[in-house]
Amino acid sequence: MKFPYLILIVLAVGAIWMLNGKYYQEELTLFGFAETKETEINLNFPVMVEELNVLSGQSVKAGELLLKAKRLDSDLRFEDQDMKVSEINAKKRIWKSEQQGKLKTLEASYLQKIGNIETEIAAINNKINQQRELYKGLEHVDVIKELPANHPSMLRIAALEQDRENVEKRYRLDLTNLESIIAKGTKDDDEAIKRLKAEYQYYQDNKEIPVEIVAPIDGLIGNVHCKEGEHITDFRTLISFYEPNPTLVKAYVHEDYLVKVEVGDKFKISSIKDVNQSYDGTVIGLGSRIVEIPARMRKVPEYKTYGREVMIRLPSESRFLQNEKLTLVAVK
Repeated sequence: MKFPYLILIVLAVGAIWMLNGKYYQEELTLFGFAETKETEINLNFPVMVEELNVLSGQSVKAGELLLKAKRLDSDLRFEDQDMKVSEINAKKRIWKSEQQGKLKTLEASYLQKIGNIETEIAAINNKINQQRELYKGLEHVDVIKELPANHPSMLRIAALEQDRENVEKRYRLDLTNLESIIAKGTKDDDEAIKRLKAEYQYYQDNKEIPVEIVAPIDGLIGNVHCKEGEHITDFRTLISFYEPNPTLVKAYVHEDYLVKVEVGDKFKISSIKDVNQSYDGTVIGLGSRIVEIPARMRKVPEYKTYGREVMIRLPSESRFLQNEKLTLVAVK
């Protein structure tokens, strides 16, 4: 009795294995569509379009002239040039005035200290002279013409003279330092003014220069976003440009698929209309979120399904059409 049960178990396992194998194979078959790399041609400065030589959908060769324009920068970028220079010059004048004030304060302080010292020395000398005059009329008192160096008055005068010498040395040192600061103080401001003037002169010299835009490679013109005589601001797209052949495929992995697609996986990519036209592709990117799969990429277009985007690189020689629907089969 056990033998039939064993046979049933083996058959059941085999059936499950075959179903899983079929599902595994099925989930490695995806739908996608070809995409051509788009390049937006723009400039980092404003221009006026003078001549437009291409139309949307036109094929062009590398180096072919697409349009002629004239660089025409707005004066708004430099309208505050004089104001900036005036601000720097005003800052220089204020700073110089402050330094001149410091010079005057330093000189006044020096003169006051020297004046106080000389006044005190003069007072001591006057006192000594007055004493000599008093002693002249006294016969029994010898008048001393010169006081000895160790006399208190002479010691005080010597100390004051030393103070005066120290004050003069300190003044000369402070004066030299302050004059050096004044000499170097405005160099940075002078350099800033020089840079501003050089920038403005460069702008004036290059305010209106001809610009020619050519096709970077062989390809197709997408949309033309400008017209002759139009002023185009900086970084605004002038022309969208496509490579001649699709180089990318965007496909979708259903969110319920068991097998994961990883970067670097290989796929055989074929045209649905022409199965003989196929190329090998490599996964180069995966979406970071689940999105709704487009209707034309769903097995049953009427039912919404969700999955993860997969970007696959095509060889440059591919001949798929832009947005052509493709079949992708994983290569083991």
